[in-house]
Amino acid sequence: MKRWLPLGLIAAGVVLAAAALLSSSSEEERIRARLTQLSEAVRIDEGERNPLVRLGRVRGEFAEIFTKDARASVPELDGRISGRDELAAAAAKAVGLYQSADVSFGDAEIRIDEAGMTAEVAATATIAGARHGQPVRRDERPVTLRLEKIDDEWKIVSATVEAERGPGDDGP
Repeated sequence: MKRWLPLGLIAAGVVLAAAALLSSSSEEERIRARLTQLSEAVRIDEGERNPLVRLGRVRGEFAEIFTKDARASVPELDGRISGRDELAAAAAKAVGLYQSADVSFGDAEIRIDEAGMTAEVAATATIAGARHGQPVRRDERPVTLRLEKIDDEWKIVSATVEAERGPGDDGP
């Protein structure tokens, strides 16, 4: 009986290690799903014109995506935006500037802390949008998102979008 004990402990260790690996990948999948949800929430369809209707839709989706006190830093908005409602209002105003817009997140590197309660995502946001009467323009920006797990759901706490680089600007 005693000689089976070490084998049982080894088997239990293997099962726990496999569960940790599977859990980690499923948490990454959940975070990627949150990024997709964010992309869909900020998308502007050609028929979406009414800013009040857009605000209602975006506000509802942002309630699932962001914490109440979330903040963002976007260079085009001259500083920081604080609070989920202010973020939703900024996203709703975009319909006045853009006829259509799509955002996607690529090259996402996700780091989850050991406790599995916070995560940081470094990604490239690709924005393809057409201002009213203009052709579609494509832009890529590095973004950093910080998320927290609240009630078993990943929510964005902060978002930082890097400034647009001009031709020949290699950064700092």
